[in-house]
Amino acid sequence: MESALKRSARAAPHRLPGDAVHVLKFGSSVLAGPQDYPVVAEMIGRKVARGRAVVAVVSAMGDTTDSLLAAARSVARILPDRLMGALLATGEEASVALLTLALAGRGVRAAGFNSWRLPIRTQGSLSDADPVAVDAAQIRATLASHDAVVFPGFVGVDATGVPSLLGRGGSDLTALFLGDALGAAQVRLIKDVDGIFPVDPRLGRSPGPHPCDGPDAGPADARTPCSQLTWAQARTIGGGVVQSKAIDFAEDRKLDFQVTGLTGKGTRVGRPGRWEATR
Repeated sequence: MESALKRSARAAPHRLPGDAVHVLKFGSSVLAGPQDYPVVAEMIGRKVARGRAVVAVVSAMGDTTDSLLAAARSVARILPDRLMGALLATGEEASVALLTLALAGRGVRAAGFNSWRLPIRTQGSLSDADPVAVDAAQIRATLASHDAVVFPGFVGVDATGVPSLLGRGGSDLTALFLGDALGAAQVRLIKDVDGIFPVDPRLGRSPGPHPCDGPDAGPADARTPCSQLTWAQARTIGGGVVQSKAIDFAEDRKLDFQVTGLTGKGTRVGRPGRWEATR
């Protein structure tokens, strides 16, 4: 018997390009193996059933990137950036295909893109490039007839057509860049932790001021993620969770975003005044 989720996803009306877009980024730690793609597809399906248009940004599965790097080192001593981008991009492209398949199996109308069909244009170093342009109109046009699009994180194409990489952890930057380009209602970076924590959870409680909420908040409980942070605070204590370049981009563009696990509220990063006004 067909599930209610599948029926509601199939029955969702075609969207117009002006509808609200939610950008969800799924990292390698969330997509650790094939068994995780159906879980992510169910999450996206629930968003679709609530009338959201979803842009899913995916990293390569599990340790695929490290395995590809190890394979490259086993066949060559010198690894030119102009060749490594094309190799490493295969991990993200496989991840796009797997999630698109998982979504189709749940009745979610999804279109998968890759860096050749719809590239993020970049400038700068091929191994640590900056995104500068994307055809947002094409993404919106696709969302007019699909529930979701699946996009590769981390990879782009430079002005000469050579594959480029956005630096380690660059899928965070991909998601924020697309969220900004699309005027997304929400950008959510989904990790294997429940948000950004004030201190390493293994350390227990911090004796100092709480870095989440200011000097009067008292000792920080390492077991509880910060509910909100400014970009500067996120850069100071969240560098191991969110790519620093991505935080810099968000601050420059005044872009708010969330860092969460697959469930839970997580941590909101951006303008405190906006959150205070909406409590």
